[in-house]
Amino acid sequence: MREGGPRLLSPRMISPCVSVAIHPSLFPDAVHARLRASFQTRRIHGAFHYDTARRARRWMEVHAAHSPAVTAQDSRSIYDQAARESVVGLAPGPWGCIGLGCGSGHKEARVVAALVVRASSVTYLPLDVSVPLVLISREEALAQSPGLTVHPIAADLTDAADLSAAIDPLLPSGARRFLTLFGMLPNFEPEFIFERMASWLRPGDRILFSANLAPGPDLETGVRTVLPQYNNPETKVWLRTLLEDHGVSAEAGSVEFHVERDLGLPGCARIAADWVVSRSSEWVLEGETFCLEPGERVRLFFSIRHTPSSIEFGLRSQGLRLAQSWIAGSGEEGVFLVERSNNA
Repeated sequence: MREGGPRLLSPRMISPCVSVAIHPSLFPDAVHARLRASFQTRRIHGAFHYDTARRARRWMEVHAAHSPAVTAQDSRSIYDQAARESVVGLAPGPWGCIGLGCGSGHKEARVVAALVVRASSVTYLPLDVSVPLVLISREEALAQSPGLTVHPIAADLTDAADLSAAIDPLLPSGARRFLTLFGMLPNFEPEFIFERMASWLRPGDRILFSANLAPGPDLETGVRTVLPQYNNPETKVWLRTLLEDHGVSAEAGSVEFHVERDLGLPGCARIAADWVVSRSSEWVLEGETFCLEPGERVRLFFSIRHTPSSIEFGLRSQGLRLAQSWIAGSGEEGVFLVERSNNA
């Protein structure tokens, strides 16, 4: 799950007249089309669980209560260590830090602060599908690195294949790029996200990403061990929020979790949550209704649990080199530094 905290903007974090660049993937027609397709196919696009202030707040409450990156010291410490060690040996000159799926930006701010110490200048681009979250990420980075140049971007990574065209104009001429992708790997199909990483990385770039891992030698046992981080009342309330916002009562069904193994990539599994309809109800989207009948299942959410072997396999398949990794003692979280292979 992604980095979060219990609040949105605190009084000290409010800055006047902040500009946010809006990528075409979040223009109203594009958002409406994705949401309508979600309702039609009964498979909810993951971005819709974060894109409003209400949903973002409920996600942050879930994360604060159940994510090892918040609740477990061994998981927290690997992010501090990775932030310090991943910037060692950087080429001189200006750098841009692009926080892909930045959430509330706690982890990204640590990387930015480490970059500030080593680079001649740093520009931070927090990018997320949620405007409230990119603003929080901006203020988090400024709290640790006052005077930092920050250009927030709102975009949907699943629909933003032209990422360089969106971010390069916001970086100084000649700046190298340090990308972060914290807490996002679980939300993408493995083949898609490794291909997308390869498309983002250029020679000289680095990407530091995290993965939720299945601990221990047995994948099934490991996934069952972490299932309570998902299958709990707070997460169910969060996942129901989108349904409630579009007219579906919490009493019209239930959130059920299960595990799926066959993902086409060895060494990973999917924890999935479905809305199981128990009584007839309707989604409402700008006057259009979508009927739900008893017995229907709606895929609300999934989270891919990787293993170090699945990470290495996915990277190699795209010509990417794993430069360094940090694994929590519990085996539940990992952070990975990646560059392009010399022959890629």
